[in-house]
Amino acid sequence: MRRGCPKLLKFVLVVVMIALLTKGMSVRRIVWEGCAPISFGTMVAVNERLIGRPIWLVSEKQVRHWLEGELVERIEIRRKFPWTLIIIAEPPNLVGVVPEGAQGCVVDERGRRWRKVPLSVTCLPFLMLPSDVPVQKCMAAVKRVLELCCHEGISVRAIWLSRFGEAAVYLPEGCWLRLGNPTALKLKLQLGKLLHRNRLVPSNAVVDLSVPKVISLWEIESEQRR
Repeated sequence: MRRGCPKLLKFVLVVVMIALLTKGMSVRRIVWEGCAPISFGTMVAVNERLIGRPIWLVSEKQVRHWLEGELVERIEIRRKFPWTLIIIAEPPNLVGVVPEGAQGCVVDERGRRWRKVPLSVTCLPFLMLPSDVPVQKCMAAVKRVLELCCHEGISVRAIWLSRFGEAAVYLPEGCWLRLGNPTALKLKLQLGKLLHRNRLVPSNAVVDLSVPKVISLWEIESEQRR
């Protein structure tokens, strides 16, 4: 009898542990956090799959698979015992939209394509990239132009890039700033900002700043000495 007691005790402990992992610690409450724009229908579907599952058996890979098609780059699962599951979903860093007919494909800073959206409803800048260069190779130049424009307070509606690295930006007011190669890019944007602020750029115009020239006007006061 004494020899059988330890075995029986181990068996009871195993049964208790299994019961805790399956029934006693199953998911009953789900909290969504993060900034990813997940549709309400998708969240409801994921909740239905998770409710009642053992809280230990929920994985980030599993939830990511269920969120396929949504703008989610990073998934983190946190557990708040005994039955609360916290899902943190963060979106990718979207850069712009590559036009494809009446729609466009949203891309992030690494050039990854996410989904297609109508061009008329997006607030992201249009990316007019060379067709013979992979999108991933254009992202460094696009990101640099956008960061400088943001630093200078310049709103951008579209960015044009050539296969040789030349750039141009289209402003919401309806004019283009041709920046040319990356040399002195910040100076070119500052000059374009100054011209635009002083209303020296008409609508539907192209301002060529690829070779900036600085013109200084000096007022010379001459004194007649007698």
